[in-house]
Amino acid sequence: MKRSNFALRLQPSLLEAARKIAAAEGVALNQLINVAVGQMVASHATADYLATRAKRGNVARALEILNRPRKGEPPREGDELPESWKARASHKAHDADADEALALLRRPRVGEPPRKGDELPKSWQKPANGKGRARLTRSK
Repeated sequence: MKRSNFALRLQPSLLEAARKIAAAEGVALNQLINVAVGQMVASHATADYLATRAKRGNVARALEILNRPRKGEPPREGDELPESWKARASHKAHDADADEALALLRRPRVGEPPRKGDELPKSWQKPANGKGRARLTRSK
């Protein structure tokens, strides 16, 4: 780390207050001043960053986003899907495999105990005597 010296003139009351804070924090006065200056520099850098981002902002777009319905809020007038989307959604629903969808819905959730019918096939299970290895393929 590069070091530099700077003669700092503080009012006696401010210097005494800084010494008390440094002692209470258990740090050297020099370290306390370094941290304080670092915080001020970071604060100004953050303010500059936010000011730069604010210039790029679009208030109308932000208000539009904030006006969107919240979770659980009923649909508002004008929230309907466009007609072209409705036709697509309906078509996809008819193409779905109902048996596959029901099987997915019936799968146990994490932490839920197995249900009847969820057991592994006998050919995949380890023998009861503990010898041998479980097979990874079904027998014919």
